[in-house]
Amino acid sequence: MPSRRHLLAGVGTVIAGSGAATVSGAIPETTSSAFDWPMSQYDPAGTGYNPDATGPTTEVEPAWVHESTDWFRGASPPIRLGDTLYATGNGLLALSVDDGSRNFGYRGPYTSSLAVADASPYQTPTLAATSTGGIYGLNAGGGIEIPGFDRAIGSQRWSGPPNADYRPSIDHTPTVNPIADDGVVYGPVVGTNDIVAIEANEGSVRWRATVNDDEIISASFGRPTIHEGVLFIANWPYQVSAYDLTDGSTLWQRERDDQMQLCTPVTDAGVIVTSRNGVTLLSARNGEPIWERDLDGNATDGTAAVTDTSVFLSDGLETFYALDLETGETRWSTPFDQETKPVVADGSVYAVEQNASLVAFDVETGTEQFRYDPPEVPLSPPIIGDGRLYLVNRNRVVALEEST
Repeated sequence: MPSRRHLLAGVGTVIAGSGAATVSGAIPETTSSAFDWPMSQYDPAGTGYNPDATGPTTEVEPAWVHESTDWFRGASPPIRLGDTLYATGNGLLALSVDDGSRNFGYRGPYTSSLAVADASPYQTPTLAATSTGGIYGLNAGGGIEIPGFDRAIGSQRWSGPPNADYRPSIDHTPTVNPIADDGVVYGPVVGTNDIVAIEANEGSVRWRATVNDDEIISASFGRPTIHEGVLFIANWPYQVSAYDLTDGSTLWQRERDDQMQLCTPVTDAGVIVTSRNGVTLLSARNGEPIWERDLDGNATDGTAAVTDTSVFLSDGLETFYALDLETGETRWSTPFDQETKPVVADGSVYAVEQNASLVAFDVETGTEQFRYDPPEVPLSPPIIGDGRLYLVNRNRVVALEEST
């Protein structure tokens, strides 16, 4: 007889009897795909760059629009796993990538983007999410839906620290996005100065590290990143830290001169750190600067996308830049309002301007390729697939493709 844990995984089990509960719709394909986008900024390194994906390069139109339920309000980017698109916003939605049809959906205290983690006891992966109440491990198969209640049995596998009360955000502001790597989930512990590594199987804590012992200062974190066995994370107001991935021991910690270190995409060249005024490439080995650029900006959020040769980011005021990864020199710049979280693929960089307009730039020249203005705001950062972009737009999820 299958275990209770496998039954609650929602992997096609048929429930006999009255029909009061039903297994969620199509179970997601869990094998590797070139077009998977398994977490925010694409990979554990946070590059925002999938060299295998392709996106539109001319004017776009919706391939489909999913008008969601009354409870869904999203601002975080979706993720993709096989033929399933997942989106969060006061709950979890699972949609068909092909046509946007709903596989399942239910309410929950989830405001961040998701991160896919392998979970060996189950037949579907675990999806990690955060909220003001903590960190959660969700069933990628959806569980068993309870009609009329916007809930599902077995939908949530575990909840992590601090297990505090969920405090809804009236503007649906996302919490810090978690990441996953090799069956472990990493993210900040809400309301503390700690980061934590959680086993995706059952939610147990592998390690927990404090970035700042000052109980008065609350450390606002950026999304963590991982490269070659090291976890990097930046926090307000000045710190950038590196931790051993296995036990959480501190490898180095640097106090920077400029505020708002909230971005740490990492490549073989080093760790990209954005600040209020500019951007720096740090050595991944010891945190020492390789180059520094003062962009005369005013960025308090956002991140950078990184390819093998370039760094793409906004200064938070009025300019979007492409910088040389090795030197920090400007390759091109173009007018752009406020900060953003760009993504890159196949010769185009995509960025949302003022949380309201999706803009595509040519990677080599900075020429604007198209602009898409949705009927509602906010508009989430996009993810890239096979010729399409996928975005969350308040109570809608949208797939964009080139106009015919």
